[in-house]
Amino acid sequence: MGASGNYITDESMVDNWPTAVDTTEEFATTAVVIATDKITVANDIDTGTEIQFSSTGVVPAPLVTGAIYYAINIDATHIQVATTPVNAAAGTDIDLTDVGSGTHTLDVGDGSSTAERQAVIDRAEQLIESLTKDYFYAKAFVVYRDGNGCDWLPLGLQPDILTVTEITVYGIELETTWYTYDVNDVYLDPESATGGIDDPELLFRTSHKLGLFSKGFGNIKITGTYGWTTCPPAIEQAAIILCRYENDETLYTKYEDVVSDKLDDAAYSRGTKRFMTGVHEADNLIRNYKRLKPILGAC
Repeated sequence: MGASGNYITDESMVDNWPTAVDTTEEFATTAVVIATDKITVANDIDTGTEIQFSSTGVVPAPLVTGAIYYAINIDATHIQVATTPVNAAAGTDIDLTDVGSGTHTLDVGDGSSTAERQAVIDRAEQLIESLTKDYFYAKAFVVYRDGNGCDWLPLGLQPDILTVTEITVYGIELETTWYTYDVNDVYLDPESATGGIDDPELLFRTSHKLGLFSKGFGNIKITGTYGWTTCPPAIEQAAIILCRYENDETLYTKYEDVVSDKLDDAAYSRGTKRFMTGVHEADNLIRNYKRLKPILGAC
């Protein structure tokens, strides 16, 4: 299991990682025995070898993702974990208190670990999201909004709405056929009622003269997804650039490297001012995806 994210879906998309650890292997929670503090491994790991752990869930407690530990060789397929080389040599192991969750990864050696590469990918993607105020994948959301007494309710979300899966008004779930949505709002679907005079939707609408979204404070709960269905190539490339830059800062142009731009006799100094990420090549790709907060209207 390699490092991955939402835009960099495989660590191999970044081609300049530092030298990797000697070996990487995965193991399940069933490989951890808390009674003996032993972990079943696929490789014969010498006592005192540097090891690191990461997981798709949570690493076994009290281990910490990405922290450096040292192996205690029990036999060819079992290890215990020590905090220092001295403790490893003395056989003083860490008392494991649970097996963790998910699929675990064990990196063996002192090179670039899965956890370290994952941290680089996470920083790059989080920086892009904080600058653009957007998610370039489908991200789940739950929001509570004040009812406005109208048949239309703006959500005020910066990423575009992709799906709305549930709306409740004062805890009462609305039928999905009663409403529709666009990228910013949810609203009553005026053509959805198909029953006769006893149609429950028609009765509900008739009894709520002030609109589907009754006035109140935080009384409307909306669940769904927002963001993008597919990551734009420019965002993917920007994430790759930011990872490659963190691995080697000489590869790209930093704004602090640009001292001034000259036009005739005038000089326009930029100095150390940061423009977005501060990496020229990444900023050129990201700037067109910056979002402005939508203006909320009245019904």
